[in-house]
Amino acid sequence: MSRSPVARSHVQLPHSQVTVKTVATVVLTALAVLALVLVLLRARFALGITISAALLSIALNRLVAWLQAHRMRRGPAIAVVMVLALLGFTGVGVSIVPPAVQQVESFVHEAPRLLEQAQRTPLSRTLDKHLDIDQRLEGLRERAPSVLQASANALLDAIRKLLTGIGALITLFFLIIFMLAFGPRLVSRVLDEATPGRRPRYERVVVKAYSSIGGYIGGLSFICLVNAIATTTWLAIIRVPFFLPLGILSGMSSLIPLVGNTLAGILISLIALATGGLWKGVAAAAFFVIYQQFENHVLGPIVYRHTVEVNPLIVIVAVLVLSELAGISGAIVAVPAVAVAQIIARELLALRRERLGLPVSGPVSGPPPRAPGPDGPGAGTGAQVEDQAPNGPA
Repeated sequence: MSRSPVARSHVQLPHSQVTVKTVATVVLTALAVLALVLVLLRARFALGITISAALLSIALNRLVAWLQAHRMRRGPAIAVVMVLALLGFTGVGVSIVPPAVQQVESFVHEAPRLLEQAQRTPLSRTLDKHLDIDQRLEGLRERAPSVLQASANALLDAIRKLLTGIGALITLFFLIIFMLAFGPRLVSRVLDEATPGRRPRYERVVVKAYSSIGGYIGGLSFICLVNAIATTTWLAIIRVPFFLPLGILSGMSSLIPLVGNTLAGILISLIALATGGLWKGVAAAAFFVIYQQFENHVLGPIVYRHTVEVNPLIVIVAVLVLSELAGISGAIVAVPAVAVAQIIARELLALRRERLGLPVSGPVSGPPPRAPGPDGPGAGTGAQVEDQAPNGPA
């Protein structure tokens, strides 16, 4: 029996759109991304110095541009700015570091007595009743000899970290100089490779990012200075010991957005409570509550008015994620990173709207439809007819 023509016909299968070239491209791209991530993880220290130098060079470039606007060439302007920055850093270090070190040494010597005073407070007795704090402290005292034996290694490690920090500062200084000297030229050459239709958009992103980061770093430095001066002055007025290092600590806490002041305020208030009693602790806590409100609602909006506009929820999430990845450095760069990402995201969304023929701003879907009246969809029309009836012929 012969087969029907339908049975003998071959089924035409669609050709696969995945080629060997596509698979190879995807695999190589994934390997390249993985290799880049591994390199960044291994070079976190160098990456941190580079990012810090980039942020500081963006802030200092504003002073360089101001000197250039007053008829000074860029090379001498960079030299003047860096010399002033070096003199300012050295002056602050010479005037603050020796008394701060002296007060820190005094604090270390007074730590056992302060601990005993803290244990006599009602709060400490309440906590000890539930958490066995005294027993834990006694265990630490029993392990003190072994801790002292390991102090030599800790001292050598501290010296090594100090030398590493000095080397990092020197590297940071010269890296800022090179970025100020060659950074604008490098950015201009990268933009020259863009097509004429895309270059204005890229330039807009660079200008907005430069303005946002530069304004944020300058404003943050000013806020840290105000915080340190105000805290040091108040702690000196209420006669809290170690007011200078505590004031510096409070000023540095402003580097961490949203939560830095709160953490520093809690720590310094507890130290004031342990060293000066209840009233000094309450006075320190009240100062930090008032100052935090002033910084968040008055000083911050004035300083950052034209620089960064980032949702606080996004900021706190970025601080948590970046601090987990890079520690304190990640928390410090959280706001600039989010600001730049927000600028890029807005440009991408604007490009999408242009391609789809949608309005550049405002909601895409337009205003919501009006709800029908109580008499149904035709109620509005009937009302209009009744309103227009008196205008018709009698």
